[in-house]
Amino acid sequence: MNKPCLWRLEHITQPGRTRPRLDDVTLEIPVGITALLGPSGSGKTSLLNLLVGFERATSGTITRPMESQPPGCSEAAGGLSAPSASQSGRLPLFWSPADHGLWPHLTVCEHLRSVMPGGAGQDVTIDHLLKQFDLASLASVFPATLSMGERNRLAVARAIASGADVIVLDEPLAHVDAARRDQGWQALREFAAEHSIIFATQQPETALQYADWLIVLNAGRVLATGTPQELYDSPPDQTVAALTGPMTWLPAREAELWTTPPHSGCLRPERLAVVEQPGSPLSVAAHRSAGVFDAVDIAHLQTGDIARTFLTTPSRTRFAPGTAVVLRLLWTLLIAISICGCRPNAETNIAPVAERTWSLPADGTKVPAPRGITAGPQGEIYVLDNIGRVLVMDDKGGLTRSWWMPEYSVGKPERLLVCRDGRLAVADTHYHRVVIFNEQGEVLTMFGRRGSGPGEFEYPVAIAEDDRDNLYVCEYGGNDRVQIFRPDGTYVSTFGSFGTGPGQFQRPSGIVWRDKKLYIVDAFNNRVHVCDETGAAVSLPPGAFSAELHYPYDVSLTEEGTVYVVEYGAGRVTWFSNDGKLLGRTGTTGGGTGQLYTPWGLSVDQHGSVFVADTGNRRVVHWMLKK
Repeated sequence: MNKPCLWRLEHITQPGRTRPRLDDVTLEIPVGITALLGPSGSGKTSLLNLLVGFERATSGTITRPMESQPPGCSEAAGGLSAPSASQSGRLPLFWSPADHGLWPHLTVCEHLRSVMPGGAGQDVTIDHLLKQFDLASLASVFPATLSMGERNRLAVARAIASGADVIVLDEPLAHVDAARRDQGWQALREFAAEHSIIFATQQPETALQYADWLIVLNAGRVLATGTPQELYDSPPDQTVAALTGPMTWLPAREAELWTTPPHSGCLRPERLAVVEQPGSPLSVAAHRSAGVFDAVDIAHLQTGDIARTFLTTPSRTRFAPGTAVVLRLLWTLLIAISICGCRPNAETNIAPVAERTWSLPADGTKVPAPRGITAGPQGEIYVLDNIGRVLVMDDKGGLTRSWWMPEYSVGKPERLLVCRDGRLAVADTHYHRVVIFNEQGEVLTMFGRRGSGPGEFEYPVAIAEDDRDNLYVCEYGGNDRVQIFRPDGTYVSTFGSFGTGPGQFQRPSGIVWRDKKLYIVDAFNNRVHVCDETGAAVSLPPGAFSAELHYPYDVSLTEEGTVYVVEYGAGRVTWFSNDGKLLGRTGTTGGGTGQLYTPWGLSVDQHGSVFVADTGNRRVVHWMLKK
């Protein structure tokens, strides 16, 4: 683990009725999304209670290396009384307990408003959260009349509304239907690009899909810690293997009897196939579907053992009892397939030739994360961070100059553009405007205001410029469109609307112009939209830009016209020819070499170097993809 540490626990023990609720727990909890995974009674809630200060440790120590003081009751909000904000107007920590901790005297809308930092734009953010969590029709309702699923959604929406540096969630969205649960986790993942989340769950698929650090508990003890990929792929023992997902466990002495090639330990279903092979000593006793996998009962004729059950990849053939088969390991399958649904292609997976990473300059105790990034014409790298600064750096991470946004307490900007005349245009997302700076950081002009009319914005998120200096501004939050402005901010026209159809968007997160065409990444629709300067779709070859994308968040073009896309949900960069042919992709989700976590932005310089705002890992990644 190479991320900053939020909490450090050493030899923590909490007594229980028949056994300790926590038994000599020593671990670190990093920045990012951490999941506590384990069955009921494993100690998850007891551990969360200690982190938020609801309980005190009877033995051992808890420290917060990134804070000046250890955690206490005054730092946590949620469940007992309405929270009190810090002097900055934001909470360092927000807690949503297992019983949701809703306040009976407040409506749904009032729950969000009561925890939200004060300032302009509050009502817009509340409306956005109500829509995200499908609570708009319940805004004036009190908790007593809400269903369990509705309470679940409100509790998570309230935690996000707090804007706290860290939110702690006990079984979030556990009682929510699948469609709304996915939508809620999308909102949490977006929140985690700038904040940290610790959550408890009994569901391995939730932990594997959404966490970047995993703590596995059972009977009050920590069994394992690591990335979801590490613990799913190579669990240290049978108990951890079972807690992290479906599997078959083979003792070492039996490996040669059952699998080809022999393999002991954890066998995940997606890596094991049953194949007919006459003469094999393995014989099918029964074959049935087990949801997304098959369950096959197989007997070994030479040993005479009772048939044992193996979970395997689904087979097109339903094998009849008595069929001779072999169990074949599918080593080419990757964990990313089961977690992200992203099937890599060996011909297009290209490892970087070289990698360099650097962190942003700290601001006191704050460890900032990059959010927007763009390469300037002289080799300089402009970065927006999540504390409200514009940073100008060299391509090795050295700071040249920096300045603060005019305002930043309500929310931070998301994208910036170096204009052809040297000015810097910033999409000041939560202040509903575009800010234009000169090269030294002096404000030249600002345009836009909150609203849905021409020249108004909900959340402006990305900017492009054409060869006539016109600016194209993407926005989301219900408007989900592109507006066109003259260089001085005069409104010209609009195209696009919210939706899933042609010419519609759900969070158009990045935009770039080249040769009379606009390339727009449509994040929640998982696609690249190519249109002319009026918004009319451009004719492209069949299958153009059809490679699977997972929340594409930004786009950049090289001089020769290669289109680079960074994928927030898959932790990778994918690139296409300008007519949409898939050329390559690199990266996986994680914090190591060749990995990204919730990357927010990218830019390609004139030499073809790729710079990524690796937001979840709080660093800039510089990849050379060609020699």
